[in-house]
Amino acid sequence: MADKRLYPLAILDDETQKRMEAYYALLTERGYIGRQTKNIPYHFTLGDTDTANELSLLEQAGKICAETAPIPFRMDHVSLFGQSVLFLSPNVNIEMLELQSRFFPGCGRGYNPWTAHATILLDESDIILSSIPIITEKFKAFEAQIIAVAIYEFFPTRHIKTFNGNVK
Repeated sequence: MADKRLYPLAILDDETQKRMEAYYALLTERGYIGRQTKNIPYHFTLGDTDTANELSLLEQAGKICAETAPIPFRMDHVSLFGQSVLFLSPNVNIEMLELQSRFFPGCGRGYNPWTAHATILLDESDIILSSIPIITEKFKAFEAQIIAVAIYEFFPTRHIKTFNGNVK
């Protein structure tokens, strides 16, 4: 299928997974479900590539992860893409930018257009806008880590492999 793509996902630590699940639970308790991909770990998408690159992406991910320690950061913001995606975003640090650029070195040509974000809800604008106060009322910035990189194919969702690498 021509529209399938491969995505390296920077997987967030277990404590962050629990916090993200709790924020999403605040929404589901009020009937918000969303159209975001479910049943995958909370993550930052590092980019995407053609499915023809699967073997080289797996080799690249194995090498990068073997050389990469966990990346600490502060999850600091509740943010939006337009009025269709509600997410948490970090204060991006150099280690995060380096991880992303090792997978996609040509990204941006002098600037980096990548926005690190962990989606909480993807839906119609009226639903997203009404969900903001629910999250912002409870959100507190917190320390987190990237602990692995997983390779996924979408759509349909196919988990290919997770690389823990240098994670302790």
